[in-house]
Amino acid sequence: MVSTDSDLNRFHGKLLKGDLLESAQLAEMRGNTRPADETFGPGARYGPGLVGKPLSCAGGDELYRGHGGSFPGYETRGGATDKGRAANVAVTVQLGDEAARQRVDDIVTAALCRR
Repeated sequence: MVSTDSDLNRFHGKLLKGDLLESAQLAEMRGNTRPADETFGPGARYGPGLVGKPLSCAGGDELYRGHGGSFPGYETRGGATDKGRAANVAVTVQLGDEAARQRVDDIVTAALCRR
């Protein structure tokens, strides 16, 4: 998929608001999840097409959901909250170590938490 961060923000916002799928389909995406800490970080859950990650600013009680992507030399991270706040980050480097991945995740979290 070729898109901009703004495209991804609109897509995730509309998806999670319920504008793109029937409510039963969206409920399946949100509810049928499995722990994915090892792949996506502490508290992460993965289900049909969405990764859910807890927001530290909400004490872990609020999730943001989305799905990043990568291709050699390019990576995206981000998603939207159920309250409609969306943020995506694109970097033009393959994130090769955990520290680099964490820095990008921290930027997404800061944007979604309005820090």
